[in-house]
Amino acid sequence: MKQILSVENLKLSFRGSQGNVSALRGVSLQVNAGETLALVGESGCGKTALCRAVMMLHSQHAVIEDGRILLCGRNVSVMNEAELVKVRGRDAAMVFQDPMTSLNPTLSIGRQIMEPVLLHQRVSREEAKKEALRLLELVGIPQPDIRFGQYPHHFSGGMRQRAAIAIALAAKPKLLIADEPTTALDIDTQEKIMELLCSLSADAERAMIMVTHDLGLAEQIADRIAVMKDGCIVELGTTEEIFSTPRHAYTKELLRYARYGKGGSHYHGAIGDGCRRRAWIDGKLLPEGKTPDGHPLPEKESLLEITGLTKRFRLGKRKALTALNDFSLTVKRGEIVGVVGPSGCGKSTLARCVMGIYKPDGGWIRLSEGCRKQMIFQDSASAFNPRMRIFDIIAEPLVIKKSYDSKARLSEKVYDLMEQVGLERELALRYPYDVSGGQRQRAAIARALITDPDLLVADEPIASLDVSIQSQIIHLLKKLHDERELTILLISHDLPMVEHISDRIVEM
Repeated sequence: MKQILSVENLKLSFRGSQGNVSALRGVSLQVNAGETLALVGESGCGKTALCRAVMMLHSQHAVIEDGRILLCGRNVSVMNEAELVKVRGRDAAMVFQDPMTSLNPTLSIGRQIMEPVLLHQRVSREEAKKEALRLLELVGIPQPDIRFGQYPHHFSGGMRQRAAIAIALAAKPKLLIADEPTTALDIDTQEKIMELLCSLSADAERAMIMVTHDLGLAEQIADRIAVMKDGCIVELGTTEEIFSTPRHAYTKELLRYARYGKGGSHYHGAIGDGCRRRAWIDGKLLPEGKTPDGHPLPEKESLLEITGLTKRFRLGKRKALTALNDFSLTVKRGEIVGVVGPSGCGKSTLARCVMGIYKPDGGWIRLSEGCRKQMIFQDSASAFNPRMRIFDIIAEPLVIKKSYDSKARLSEKVYDLMEQVGLERELALRYPYDVSGGQRQRAAIARALITDPDLLVADEPIASLDVSIQSQIIHLLKKLHDERELTILLISHDLPMVEHISDRIVEM
């Protein structure tokens, strides 16, 4: 069987102000043509670090201390940049976890897909454009002829991810590395994209590495599974072996988390049929709209009122896309309202209008007086300043407003929030590109909470997190909601998760 990739005793570390931090500790694995290898493990275990090393995409802070990486028989770890340009896209291509950071904001989507086609295939620009349009249609982007000329900011998060997949497929790579490629997609689109990726990896001449925190997905698509922990591969075997007879204690722990049914075992706060939600207190179902002693519940004030909201985006000179059309919603203080719907339905547009990032074309949005609002963005990497350390990113809202008594008190609050969201203190001095996607997302949540907001707009807040951290973050949001009477507009395509903690659900 032809070997596409061989990683031999790879040791990689990141330089820091307090010395080198090991990211990979002697990793060895092989990937053969015609197979899919799933790389699983919790956030920060080294999955993305390994994939970026294969592509030689790490920053200058990264150092390969030992080992080598053979891609299609060539040692890429000793190549210069000119040699790597010829390898990337043709021998191996990568779908990144945060599509907004991998897409060039100054180039149209169509041009970005054409670039690898023109670089690695001997075709004319007209033929390259035809191939780009075919790929846009293949990954499920509607109106590809119109979308071809648009830019990344015109696309929803899910559509950007599909565009990134199209770019990765453009040069027909021997090895496709997919780093959490479906986290920003709704269930239907996830299935279509995975069918597409699996059909490509089934080619006898090609292979795929699927990085995922979803063990259920790994079980469906992978031939073999490598389990990573603390920069090491602790278990490697066929999918059947991993799921039927796991040997390592950490693998067994991950499998227990994989069986955790979000919303399946218990609900928080409220449960009911359709729009009629009824409250639970101390395990007892209350009479609808009444307190435990039978008195009517007091009517809560409206924190957010949206009436007739309309937002359009230009698609060329004569056409426009209506993302929101006469949308209305009222959110009471202390309420958790879930907003669900497929990719491209207008969820993120709604969030950005509420935050004042987009100016509506019609209707109005009213917040109660003195309401403090914060947002957790879907693409945490693109929301961060890459030149700032994690500590400064979390602290920045307080620094801008000068809302702290002393540097010692500021540090205390930052580290307290880092602990609450599951971030180790040693990550405070790292940069966004030197931490995992899940760690960046936890930093985004800490940053949003540091000003003690009244309204938290959470746009896919756990999409890039492994399932154990997902449960922790959801319980954290619920805990903060209970303790601070925090109002949350929770946007997601993960219906079970939204059902788990929401008082009401709005489908778009």
